[in-house]
Amino acid sequence: MMGKRIAALAAMLVLAFSAVAAAAGVTQINSDDHVLQSTEIALGGIMVGTPRSEVEAIYGAPTERTEPVKGAMFGEMMDTYTYGTSFQVIFVKDMAMFIISTANNGIATPAGVTVGDPADAVMRTYGKPHRYSRSESGNESFVYLDPYGIAIVFSAEDGSITRIGIVGYE
Repeated sequence: MMGKRIAALAAMLVLAFSAVAAAAGVTQINSDDHVLQSTEIALGGIMVGTPRSEVEAIYGAPTERTEPVKGAMFGEMMDTYTYGTSFQVIFVKDMAMFIISTANNGIATPAGVTVGDPADAVMRTYGKPHRYSRSESGNESFVYLDPYGIAIVFSAEDGSITRIGIVGYE
């Protein structure tokens, strides 16, 4: 049961970050091979592949933790650490695979971008995204990749960043 919930959560995160693209609106794919350096794709000092022990050394014990279960998505043990109500790290086999911030909680990218910043700060900071989507309601999604296909996704509503997520694969 728990494994299905973690796999469903991981799948929902990927879909949620791309949901704006599915809405009737604008979607643009950048094919000029602009990629970020791997060191630019981090959130609160955590990158995809950061060991659980390092996350615990930085943030301590999580506010909430799911029990490790074999995830259908990867066939490996998965669990989630939640810090407060707005920062999550999902581990696959004791390595961070998904990192999500959903509030202005002090968690930032290496360039200092946080939830709550103006949406235009994303392109000012990172340049043209790999994929940009805007729904008819004005919600925006900016997807940037590193050379290995790891993605950082910024979601924005009403001109402000509402979610930043790192996805271990796109």
